Amino acid sequence: MVEHAYTRGHDIRIFTTLVGMNGSDLRRLQMLQFRAFIVHVPDDGTYMNSRLVGKSYLNVMRRLVEANIPSIRFVVLGKVHPDLADIIPAKALERLRPLSSRRGRLESNIIKPRQPVVGPLTCIGKQQHRNILLPNGDVTLCGMDFERRHVLGNLLRDEYAYLFESPIFHEIADRMNGMDGFLLCRMCEFAHPQTSGCYMDADQQT
Repeated sequence: MVEHAYTRGHDIRIFTTLVGMNGSDLRRLQMLQFRAFIVHVPDDGTYMNSRLVGKSYLNVMRRLVEANIPSIRFVVLGKVHPDLADIIPAKALERLRPLSSRRGRLESNIIKPRQPVVGPLTCIGKQQHRNILLPNGDVTLCGMDFERRHVLGNLLRDEYAYLFESPIFHEIADRMNGMDGFLLCRMCEFAHPQTSGCYMDADQQT
């Protein structure tokens, strides 16, 4: 999929933990250019399963570091896994902001969900512009819509521009602007109360 998108002239952004990647995958990726190549590095077990870091994983990580991809960034929550500390240059490693509850979907003993946002709100991460295309052609509002509560349309039958002209998107925009009704954004850490003005005009979101 990445190679196909690249040959069609699309910008490529990779977000990966590298889990399951092998040397062949890495060689193919090295042939491409990326707008961003973000590697989520396993931590010491506080937030990620430390058993993911085995011999093959360490080999791939070493080769990736040596590949010196210009757009690459390494990010971690908490303390980096001890087996990776000597592989990833400290200056290339960024600390992420605190965990998101994934709209209240994570176990509360890992992170407590936020209190719902009441009234008009804005998305500080502009996630509504980062729609998710699923294998069946459905396009969901954003990466937090795990239950597919806000399916904008389907690219097998709808033009992309129509997704932001449809009654579904207008309804989402109205609810972000304060109208009553279910809106998954209200439990999301990216949501921020909007104290004045109209947050989103659906007619302008293309």
